Amino acid sequence: MTTKACPMGHGPMELKQQTKTTTFRDVELTVAVTAHVCPECGMTASDVKAAGQVQRQIADAYRAKMNLLTGDEIRSLRQAKKLTQDKLAEEMGVGVASIKRWELGNIQSSSMDNLLRSYLEKKYVCSINTYTGNRALSLPRIKRVAKHFEKILGKHLLKKGDKFLFLAKYLWYADMASFRELGKSMTGSTYAALPYGPQLNNYKDLVGEIKQSDESASEPLSDEEIRIIDSIAEKFPNEKQIYDAAHCEEIWKEAPTGSLLSYSLAYRLIETPSRD
Repeated sequence: MTTKACPMGHGPMELKQQTKTTTFRDVELTVAVTAHVCPECGMTASDVKAAGQVQRQIADAYRAKMNLLTGDEIRSLRQAKKLTQDKLAEEMGVGVASIKRWELGNIQSSSMDNLLRSYLEKKYVCSINTYTGNRALSLPRIKRVAKHFEKILGKHLLKKGDKFLFLAKYLWYADMASFRELGKSMTGSTYAALPYGPQLNNYKDLVGEIKQSDESASEPLSDEEIRIIDSIAEKFPNEKQIYDAAHCEEIWKEAPTGSLLSYSLAYRLIETPSRD
């Protein structure tokens, strides 16, 4: 900060740390700020650089209160993994400009925070599997998720002779939204970009086994997972709606036919409900 003179003519102002209470995004925050203070009249003043620093402090105070990684935390975790900003962006499937903005003070959404944590808070970055959503494949859990969709939608999705043309779309949205919001998929399924939309990879070999599996042998759904399934079922009450929605997703349209759809692109979903 540069030296400032009191506008009231009392001479040089002194640098002092003060506590500032402010409301940001409807959240009350208290931050420590450094400002020029007149020792005689108590008037405070700041410069452009200081004002920018205060905004970053407010943003980080907000992120800390909302349990989001702060800019310094993102930077330190990234450096601890020996990742450059470019490499982290490449791993996550985002632009490097986003990494730079978050480290400088821009507030990331909760879904992007979950994605950041999935890459930065693991012991080894290479252990992250972006094609199973950080969860081992569980056929009984696929059936459990399908059964919950059936309950909410009031219709059969695990039909005899069905090839999961519509069910796969419900599962895909549930898994992707779960990864985006909770840091891991619900079922561990891998999805491929096929002409009729996102589909379980190697579905022809899995359909029969999924139908015959015992869903009670799988991990129960958490409250957050149930919330995600319910919100998807509410938005897409019939099969045509979710079929059409999946075909509007850029991450499917851009993928070569037969290629795997990475969970790291879950933040780009445009049709499914989001908490952000």
